[in-house]
Amino acid sequence: MVFTLSNGLQSTVDEMGLDRTCRSNVSPPRPSSLLLETNNNTLLPDATAMSVAANNAANVNNCQRRRKKKRASEFCMKRFSDLYTPTGETLGEGSQGSVQTYKKMSSNKEYAVKIIEKNQHKSRNKVLKEIEIFHHCRGHENILQLIEYFEEEDKFFVVFEKMEGGTLFETIERRRHLTEQEASLVIRDIATALHFLHQKGIAHRDMKPENILCTRPGHLTPVKICDFDLGSGVIVDSRHATPVTTPELQTPVGSAEFMAPEVVDVWQDMAWSYDKKCDLWSLGIILYIMLCGYPPFYVDCGQDCGWNHGEPCQDCQDLLFAKIQGGVFDFVDEDWATISDEAKDLIRHLLVKDPHHRYSAAQVLSHPWVTNESPMTLLATPRVLQRNNSIKELQKFAENAMSVNRMILRHMSITEERESCQFFRDDEDLEDTFVDHEETIFHMDSSDNGSDGETDQAPILWMGLSPPGSSSLAQRRRRKSTLRCSSSDDDDQSSQSSVTTRFASAMF
Repeated sequence: MVFTLSNGLQSTVDEMGLDRTCRSNVSPPRPSSLLLETNNNTLLPDATAMSVAANNAANVNNCQRRRKKKRASEFCMKRFSDLYTPTGETLGEGSQGSVQTYKKMSSNKEYAVKIIEKNQHKSRNKVLKEIEIFHHCRGHENILQLIEYFEEEDKFFVVFEKMEGGTLFETIERRRHLTEQEASLVIRDIATALHFLHQKGIAHRDMKPENILCTRPGHLTPVKICDFDLGSGVIVDSRHATPVTTPELQTPVGSAEFMAPEVVDVWQDMAWSYDKKCDLWSLGIILYIMLCGYPPFYVDCGQDCGWNHGEPCQDCQDLLFAKIQGGVFDFVDEDWATISDEAKDLIRHLLVKDPHHRYSAAQVLSHPWVTNESPMTLLATPRVLQRNNSIKELQKFAENAMSVNRMILRHMSITEERESCQFFRDDEDLEDTFVDHEETIFHMDSSDNGSDGETDQAPILWMGLSPPGSSSLAQRRRRKSTLRCSSSDDDDQSSQSSVTTRFASAMF
């Protein structure tokens, strides 16, 4: 339909500037400050075009945003096995799960994945609390970084950055070299992480060398602390909606050798709370061990209890807790003569019974031994750690193969006490067996792994020994069990007691 306007009306329309709008059959847009220039009563010439273009751009952005949201939701629905593939490397194992190396398929980068089994002993809330702590610590250079996590039907998969250097003491032992200056740098990194945590009101509560990781192989620093399984979490003040920087903690947890006296008091129902200063006591224990190779508080109940291998012993635990509560330690001149007074002073301010008089993380960072350049004195720690670990490995092997251990101890006793040799000369076969096994143990590259020419042997175990129950020696012992039983047991007990005493004295 076409309308014809008179000349007068047409001129009026032209003067109002509406000719273009009427001809295009488009209603004029609602005036807006974004469409006005100097003349507030007149629309911009291209206002309509600009409005349409803006609407089109907004629609495109909304479509793109919806597509991105859809892709993100699809990504979150993927399972852990769809994104990561195992490498077969196990970094650690525990009662609730393990830590293994996985490779991300999209980037081909390796990560450390903590796999936690879901059961009644490991509550879901506890796992999520640890994840929350790592979330609060994201970006800190001395705290292990959480990448992401997956919760599936029977497991949690918590993905962390991989620390190539391993644990602190493993790195020290492999390097076979440690100076007082390097120990100072390690303590600085740990104190920096603790200061960050304590400012947020988080107590680690399980500070020990196993939870301190080195970033690069062969390098001590930087180090990062990990494992917040026993961490106290963030406690919020309901009145002010802010984190409590020094919360009262009431659950006694941690590793016995690194427990602070106030934690032991709660454990034994002698007190009802403690605070984040417990981490500084643990830091003092770590520093003491780094400088000399052994802890300031060590016990031995005198029994073959396995306490040194992580097995429970009530007597050893009671003795250790009594020493910790006493808080008495010393610096043996033989091991501490070359160590600086500043390092000893820092230890004295950390291993303090009263937590109110104990150094804070900030005070550690301002101590002269940390702020200044410490001496480059070589420490004996790597050698001591290597020696102690070798002894512990031998003792652990002896526990797993007691019958073979009795033979080794008897043979060692024969070597030291020649008057006992007459007993073994009565049995030539048994004497030959001792010689064969001694060559297998202490000469691992020897090609003679058999006994008396026998070829049918059980699978070889560590250091070339067969399982105690299936070895040829054990079979012969069963055939000759009716001979000299009582005298053999007496010799076993005396030999094992003397060698165990030498092991304990050599360890500490």
